[in-house]
Amino acid sequence: MVILSIGVLGLGILQLTALQNTQGGHLRTQASILAYDIIDSMRANIASVTGGDYSITFAAATPDTVNCYGLDADCTTNQMASSDLNRWRILLDNYLPAGNGQVELLDLGGTTQVTVTVQWLDPYSAESGNEQVVLISELTQ
Repeated sequence: MVILSIGVLGLGILQLTALQNTQGGHLRTQASILAYDIIDSMRANIASVTGGDYSITFAAATPDTVNCYGLDADCTTNQMASSDLNRWRILLDNYLPAGNGQVELLDLGGTTQVTVTVQWLDPYSAESGNEQVVLISELTQ
């Protein structure tokens, strides 16, 4: 009876660990998708990338909302960058616990190196719980 009880307890712990790892993997997947999302928005508005309008730090406030979507939207490239960053920060907050992100731009002469860092709090992590995904891409100017 004791051996059976220990075996059942071990299976329960194994199941709990599997669920925690699955949830952590889900959060990492969401972070990767959101990092690629802002990169794709930047590709569609390359003029603002070269102008530095997409640069934002973790500590910076989320830009004010600008409605640049829809048939009647008439936005400048700067307003589109602000709208993209606003939408992105809201998505980070909605899909990741304590989600936040920053974008760093480095002009390399014919291209711009973009470093997107997404951070969140993983309550299932065995360590500190702080996780991040870093995506580095080059966009042609």
